[in-house]
Amino acid sequence: MALISRQNNLFAAEDWKVAYKAFSEVDFQAYDFDTIRTSLIEYIRTNFPETFNDYIESSEFIAIIEMLAFLSQSLAFRMDMNTRENFLETAERRDSVFKLARMLGYNPKRNVPASGLMKIDAVSTTEPVQDSLGNDLNNVNVFWDDANNPEAYEQFITILNSAMASYNRFSEPAKAGKVNNIMSELYELNTPITAPASFKFDLTTSGINRTFEIINPDFIDNDVYFERNPNPVNNFNLIYQNDGLGVSSDDTGFFLMFKQGQTQANVFDFQSPQENRTVDINVPNINETDCFLQEVDAQGLVINEWKKIPNTVGQTLFYNNLAFDERNLYAIENLDNQGIRLRFPDSNFGNVPFGNFKFFYRTSDAEAYTIYPDDARLQTVSLPYVSQTGESHTLTVTFSLRKAVGNSLGAEDLDAIKERAPQTYYSQNRMVSAQDYNVFPFSQSANIKKLKAVNKTHAGHSRYIDINDPTGTYQNVDTFANDGALYSEVKDLGKTLHISNSITPLEATAVQIPAMLKETELINFGYDKFRKSWKVEDETKWELTGANIRWMSLPVVVGDSITGYFLEDKTAIDSILLTNNVSFKMFAPNNFLKFVNPNNVSEYKWVRIVSVDNNGALSSGISTSVGPIKLSAKVQHGWRVDEFVSTIRRTFKTTEVSAIVSELENRRTFGLGYDAELDEWYVVSNNNLDKTSNWSAEYHRDTSEGGLDASWLLLFVYKPGTADSYSYTVTIRGQKYIIQSKKDLKFYNITNIKVADTTNSASRDQIVLTKVNFKPGGKETFTWSEHPDFLDGKGNVYVSSETGQYYDPINGNPQIPLRTRDTKYHDVEIQWKTNLGIYKNGDDDATTGNLFVDAQAISIQTSPYSKTESGIYTTNSNFQKATLSNNSGIINFWPNNVSVSFTTATFNSNIYNAGGNVLYRDQLANGTQRTFIAQSDGTTLSASGSIAGRIRNFANATQIAAGEGTLVVTNWDGNLKAPVERHSFVTDKTGITSQDKFDVIYKQDRRKLDEDIVWEIADVVKYDDGYTDNRKVIVTPVDTDGDRVPNEPLQFEDFVSSDDLIFFEYYKDFDGYTYDRPLTGKIQDFRKETVINIVLAGEGSVGPSSFSNPVVLSEQKVIILKDSTYVNSFNNAEGKYKGLVLYDNANEKIYELVASSTNTQQISAFETKDYFVRNGRASGQNTALQSDDEVVLKWKHVAPKDVRIDPSISNIVEMLVLTEGYHTEIQKYKNVKGTPYPLPPTSAELATEFKKLDDFKNASDAIVYKSAEFKLLFGTDAEVGCQAKFRVVKLPGTTMSDNEIKSKIISAFNLYFNVNNWEYGETFYFTELASFVHQRLGSNIGSIVILPKNTSGAFGDLFQVKADPYQLFLSTATVNDIEIVDKINQQVLRTDR
Repeated sequence: MALISRQNNLFAAEDWKVAYKAFSEVDFQAYDFDTIRTSLIEYIRTNFPETFNDYIESSEFIAIIEMLAFLSQSLAFRMDMNTRENFLETAERRDSVFKLARMLGYNPKRNVPASGLMKIDAVSTTEPVQDSLGNDLNNVNVFWDDANNPEAYEQFITILNSAMASYNRFSEPAKAGKVNNIMSELYELNTPITAPASFKFDLTTSGINRTFEIINPDFIDNDVYFERNPNPVNNFNLIYQNDGLGVSSDDTGFFLMFKQGQTQANVFDFQSPQENRTVDINVPNINETDCFLQEVDAQGLVINEWKKIPNTVGQTLFYNNLAFDERNLYAIENLDNQGIRLRFPDSNFGNVPFGNFKFFYRTSDAEAYTIYPDDARLQTVSLPYVSQTGESHTLTVTFSLRKAVGNSLGAEDLDAIKERAPQTYYSQNRMVSAQDYNVFPFSQSANIKKLKAVNKTHAGHSRYIDINDPTGTYQNVDTFANDGALYSEVKDLGKTLHISNSITPLEATAVQIPAMLKETELINFGYDKFRKSWKVEDETKWELTGANIRWMSLPVVVGDSITGYFLEDKTAIDSILLTNNVSFKMFAPNNFLKFVNPNNVSEYKWVRIVSVDNNGALSSGISTSVGPIKLSAKVQHGWRVDEFVSTIRRTFKTTEVSAIVSELENRRTFGLGYDAELDEWYVVSNNNLDKTSNWSAEYHRDTSEGGLDASWLLLFVYKPGTADSYSYTVTIRGQKYIIQSKKDLKFYNITNIKVADTTNSASRDQIVLTKVNFKPGGKETFTWSEHPDFLDGKGNVYVSSETGQYYDPINGNPQIPLRTRDTKYHDVEIQWKTNLGIYKNGDDDATTGNLFVDAQAISIQTSPYSKTESGIYTTNSNFQKATLSNNSGIINFWPNNVSVSFTTATFNSNIYNAGGNVLYRDQLANGTQRTFIAQSDGTTLSASGSIAGRIRNFANATQIAAGEGTLVVTNWDGNLKAPVERHSFVTDKTGITSQDKFDVIYKQDRRKLDEDIVWEIADVVKYDDGYTDNRKVIVTPVDTDGDRVPNEPLQFEDFVSSDDLIFFEYYKDFDGYTYDRPLTGKIQDFRKETVINIVLAGEGSVGPSSFSNPVVLSEQKVIILKDSTYVNSFNNAEGKYKGLVLYDNANEKIYELVASSTNTQQISAFETKDYFVRNGRASGQNTALQSDDEVVLKWKHVAPKDVRIDPSISNIVEMLVLTEGYHTEIQKYKNVKGTPYPLPPTSAELATEFKKLDDFKNASDAIVYKSAEFKLLFGTDAEVGCQAKFRVVKLPGTTMSDNEIKSKIISAFNLYFNVNNWEYGETFYFTELASFVHQRLGSNIGSIVILPKNTSGAFGDLFQVKADPYQLFLSTATVNDIEIVDKINQQVLRTDR
């Protein structure tokens, strides 16, 4: 204690107790004038009560106190401000921020100039040179890739060679390598030493005139191009690139490198050495990249090129990563916006400058902008050079920009510096941890707006094992699953067509509408739903067998040929088929034809028509030339055409354009339909349109004005506008194919556009249905035909479409063998396809009629017996079933007769004549064809009355008037020697023979696929809320040449039959969201049964009536019914069968047995939305087989070449980058009308731009780049499911106008969706947005609701939207999307108003 006391007494200025007492009586909370004044007075009153007691306002003492208070306030404020400037978070002065950042080792970035390559279009020279043909090239402008000059390439190279140095003529470059994976070479011009280092030219970009310079380029192999030091001894360089895509490619040819800005130079004379010298250059907007310091002699020749210290964290003149022997160093510091400071070393860590120095720098525009190719067309610059003879000449170069350049940046702002400096200090100039990767890149580039780095694999892979990326992001992956499903989803698309002064009806018809015809969903619809629906109306719609059309090779070859012509027998025997003939308009380009070997009908191939010349006709004298028709594959000479597949034409003929333009100009609602046989688009007028029904050909081209025609493919609904502009809501028929895995597969990192793989082949993700899968429920067709051994013009035998074998009936019995002997009667269904030779409208007159009705499919039930189900075969005229005897596998007998109930829709025509009779054509046993009359009383005779017919007509007067009735076809089991044949083989005036066909449909076809079925992934499955369902993908058939005509248009049919159904159920997962999945359970298919047997007692049973095969009802999950007849037959009061699903196939409705809310024992069927049905096949759900049939998938994932990984790397770090440049372009797109949507930078472009980050990463890490993308919301440019409109209730009493409210709401939207407020892959919630809008607009609005623009949507659909992991949100809503309403009610919440 003595020591302490002594030291306090001897050395302390004041004892701490005294200091403590003084400070304890001071009010340190006093800060401003008033509080300081009060505090001073209180202090004096407390400590000097006797000395001072005059406190009146006029006292001189109070004046002194107030002066002290005023001075103290000023000092306190100044000290506070200065103190704030000492901390980076609170500093406001730019100079303070810069100094604090440099203290942390962070040097703020200056502006970055726009730079890139200009392709040389043309060259000329003042030197007298000649090409190899002696043509004088002096002052001749020679263009690269000039189609009008066959010598252009040689002349172009000749001129350049004249200007190049002798040691590096073209093909002998001064340097070679790769930049951006493109082969690159450097060629030096023989420039004089007095030539300038750069060449100036001007461009106008973004409405501003800017100065640019052509600079002297160089490159680092597998890295980037850069500007060489402006040393006069350096020859000027040209760049040559070759991407392997030909001389017309934008990336092949000679190039100049340019930068925006203007180069200036300062000269310094350092007459004495001075340590730590600094030199200020007070010129604004000196850019970050283009500073060069040279030590020169008295003549200006360069002695040394001094190196600049890298502008990175921790790099100083005293501590840097340059070589130890590199001592000519300097550093650059920023002087606010006014210039830069050159700082030189001391003599210890670097040389002190002494003598003459020259400093080059470039000033550039300090802003972000984009240069588009149209901004830089055919610019010129003159480059001096010295010829081989030592003469001075000029090379004039014409150049243009081929790709947009948007890499310019402004200087780093204060907010960015204050945020990045501490973060980069933390990273300590390296990237190791996750935070390092998310922070450090900001210190290296000012072109990063937002960044997210994710480690895709873990460290620790053995160096001896190839790296594996199971996500497929960076590595090709083949994955298998055996729980697959393939199904189709028929769903219309919605579009909007605007008509205005800028888009006329003619322009819309020429451009916008044809673009709609290229929608993938419509293409799918044309090949599947469109085709199948037509077959429902007319079974022979796509068949060409009756015309006997044959392929004739030309040039004449033995074997097959890709070119040739067709012969047909319809017009006349062996007539050349002409495609302008109304009967053969389907022979049009892009349609597919089924070619069949006439000697073996089981051998066939589908081939596409590529082109048709001269309407398919031969020109005289060309018997050895190429035929007028070209096919996509070779076809054997003489093969027959049996069927065609139509490709919907995507352009309009002149007459079609006129019809469409007329509808648009007159502002009428209309539809567009397509006639595949006539290859013709037709207009469906508003009065004839059925706008709501599914597609149907029943009333196609109907003109009754009854609103019946649903055959339209595009529906245009007029929406009124102004006098100059209006619009149409366009509905497009569509169909998607979807592949799904229930549990085994999740489809991530889908590559649904073609990318270059490791072999440089264009590929995209595929899903393969392998050959281990079974074929769909098989079908074998037997056609009643001529006997192949003697063609006598009459039907004699059944010919199999599968084997080509023919079967001759024995004593009237068909004796048709099926695939296996153990095929039972209940294993097959038989459909009889016939038109019965019936004439339309009962008219057989060769002039006014003589045309057959469309063929129809008539179901024939099967039985093991022919008389009754318990008897044996005997003649019974009422027996209406085909007989398949057990263990024979043969159709033994046809039914005695078949009843056919009909309406006008059955045969797509009225079949009665004026007398109420049905006229039909039949063939006699001797081959003669005659007309028969089936009278309404059931009698039928030939027109001559001498021979009884086989068709009976039973109808009363009322039925005849309605076009209805019943036909009974007899004599099916009669002998062939009967007067009339049992089957149709007849011809009407078209010349096409109508033949009866019998489809035997196998319910249990267990044959494997003949070959793999390959699908390409077109897109992921996204819901309206933005959720991507990774269990499913949208697929399309492979289209090798990308012309939107698939290689195999019918491959969906090759795996899924028309009867195959998948039942899905909705379920709620643990996350609270609702999903769907194929349901599991036993499914019984009774859709072919008119009568079913139902027993509810006990466990219950249900079974068909056509044969005895009941199943336990309580074990079933789904019962498929023909129609709604039996839906309520499962109702019971015993609480049984709850949860049983009933499907009404005719009306496509689903019912579920549920308990009553008041009586749980009362079970009734109610229509439900908890399930849905699709045409398709799924594991365990093949309704044709009714077995747990696996669907085996192989997903072949292709990773893009530009994100391949180094197999020696352990960590793959994916950097998701939003560049400042791309963000600026997005904002321009949003705010400047007419700006096209910008494409994001590619992975290769980002890798090149941020290449220097590789110097700071761990050796075991690999960095791959992906650009951020934007998910557009609300506006017309958003996805259909994300387009929205807003309805706002304006509160009474507000002073704001409607337009002001709309404008403020849009401003609130933009502020809310600012990228700084969002992370990648977040979910948008409308409730949050609505709260923010209310906060911004206060008491001006009462409520705001969001509604989908899609009329099929409902209120609540867009309350939640999820972005993909690489996406940010961008609102493109405008004031036109906001509507002010008086109140919120049911009408306001409707999406269709």
